Amino acid sequence: MLKNTPHTYGIVAKLFHWLLFLMLLSSVVMGNLLAEMPKGAEKMQAAGMHKSFGAVLLVLIFLRLLWRLVNPQPRLPEGTTTRQAMLAKGMHLLLYLLMFGQPLSGILMSQASGVPVSFFGLFEFPVFMAQSPEVTELFRGMHGTVWILLVLASLGHIGAALHHHFIKKDNVLKQMTVGA
Repeated sequence: MLKNTPHTYGIVAKLFHWLLFLMLLSSVVMGNLLAEMPKGAEKMQAAGMHKSFGAVLLVLIFLRLLWRLVNPQPRLPEGTTTRQAMLAKGMHLLLYLLMFGQPLSGILMSQASGVPVSFFGLFEFPVFMAQSPEVTELFRGMHGTVWILLVLASLGHIGAALHHHFIKKDNVLKQMTVGA
């Protein structure tokens, strides 16, 4: 089934979830490798690819959010308290904010440093801001902090899914994998 049901996520939601997980993980690894590279042409080329993948991520995150808004979410397991439901909603909101914040802060950091953001060399994105060393450092700090928060929030999300699967023994994890 393509769409979500009250009992499980549909194939589209699952594909968005796992594709974004793999792309975000790859982007974090790539970004950290990029930070260790010596300055030069290879680093500039790798940075260009990192930015292009970030732009793809931004579009996919937006499409995933749209899909989430037009599809009913599966019901929470029986016995879920109001507090637990609020924590789950809060975690998802935090993950979306961080997922949007990471590529946006990277794009704005590049633009503030006067470096255009290209999409795989096919075209350049419109510039949203003037060159500014102070703003560059602000967005560099954000970009460097957000990826750490995103990793920590993702680990919390994974931990919660594993808690549901192994401790509570409900179908929360199965809803996003093989079905409930």
